[in-house]
Amino acid sequence: MFYSPNVGGEIRLVDLLASVLDSIQFRGTVYCQTEFTAPWGVKWEGRPGRAGFFMVVRGGCYLQADQFSDPVPLAAGDFVMSPRSRPYILSDFPSSSVVRFDDVLGDGAPSCHRVVQHGGGGSQTKLVMGCFELDMSENNPFLRSLPEFIHVRAEDLQAEPWLDTTLRFLASECATGKAGSSFAIGRLTDLLFIQSIRVYVAQEMQRPNSSGWLRAMADPQVGQSLFLIHEKPSAPWTVASLASAVGMSRSSFAVRFSELTQSTPLDYLTEWRMQEAQRLLGQSSKLLSEIASSVGYGSEAAFSKAFKRSTGQSPGHFRKGRQLVS
Repeated sequence: MFYSPNVGGEIRLVDLLASVLDSIQFRGTVYCQTEFTAPWGVKWEGRPGRAGFFMVVRGGCYLQADQFSDPVPLAAGDFVMSPRSRPYILSDFPSSSVVRFDDVLGDGAPSCHRVVQHGGGGSQTKLVMGCFELDMSENNPFLRSLPEFIHVRAEDLQAEPWLDTTLRFLASECATGKAGSSFAIGRLTDLLFIQSIRVYVAQEMQRPNSSGWLRAMADPQVGQSLFLIHEKPSAPWTVASLASAVGMSRSSFAVRFSELTQSTPLDYLTEWRMQEAQRLLGQSSKLLSEIASSVGYGSEAAFSKAFKRSTGQSPGHFRKGRQLVS
């Protein structure tokens, strides 16, 4: 899918998505493998700043959450991710008794080779469970647009060979425990996050009623303006200059942009500048004045004020926190 902007050339949708994914700092962790035997039921309570995920390796189960009107049946090969780590229940049957997953997990440290057993001794369901720790999920416009759960069914993986291969490799590495498997699993989980997002976007863009940020991406004018903001966040954009760049009147553009993104153009610009600033603070040694300039602020003071208003902390404090984590 391509944009054909008035500013010349073709802007690929994938370029816009790539810039967004590049702004998301994440680290994948496999908590454990599970061997649950019927009857069983566990509740994942969710953790802020983490995107929980699991894959069904063997057997089947039901997924229950406030976002679903009915229990969702899952089969071997299915993959589920909760981008904002919402609480959910997994069980062999919807009416089975449920215990906290943390109680089942116990005090042992998370490990890709750890096997957690639970249940009544009946038919077995085997899972690989983990999470992605996200550094900047709260204000990222793309992550906010994602559904509470992304469910990729086993039969759909036939059309997604890269994701299918990644899931198979991940399950194999967890099960075998060969030399270097922990390193391989870390790389596979990173790839898993990116590929699962790509699969969701590809599937959603094929639906005529896609909404929110994805619908904005697909819109010729608004999608083009998003790319311009992402490509040059330091530019002195105004509503009028963005509207002119995409061939619309100022008022029509402002209404259309807000309708699709649920944000004003200038609010979105500020959000994206802060996302880029967080990335630079966490990944570079640039001076604050340099970062301020690269995201469109004429002074370090103006940048610091905007950053604290957006994130609740100063740029220096944010950078120090990222250094402590890394």
